[in-house]
Amino acid sequence: MHGNIIKINDKKESSPFVIRAIGLTEKLKGALTMPGGYLYRLENEFGLQVKVEASNNIIIPKYDGIYNFQYAENVE
Repeated sequence: MHGNIIKINDKKESSPFVIRAIGLTEKLKGALTMPGGYLYRLENEFGLQVKVEASNNIIIPKYDGIYNFQYAENVE
């Protein structure tokens, strides 16, 4: 992919990118924004603008594609 487009689950997505997560708000935010954390690095190493918003009403649609495990295998 070139420019501000990435591929997620075989779909092209353009900026701005939205990342949603479910979990304990303060712990997630702390882990992402701490020095060396993912969002910290995006801002400080790559100069990207990052905005963190907390919500008590988040919807993450289920993945409806086919799972293609490249590095994992079923264990019985």
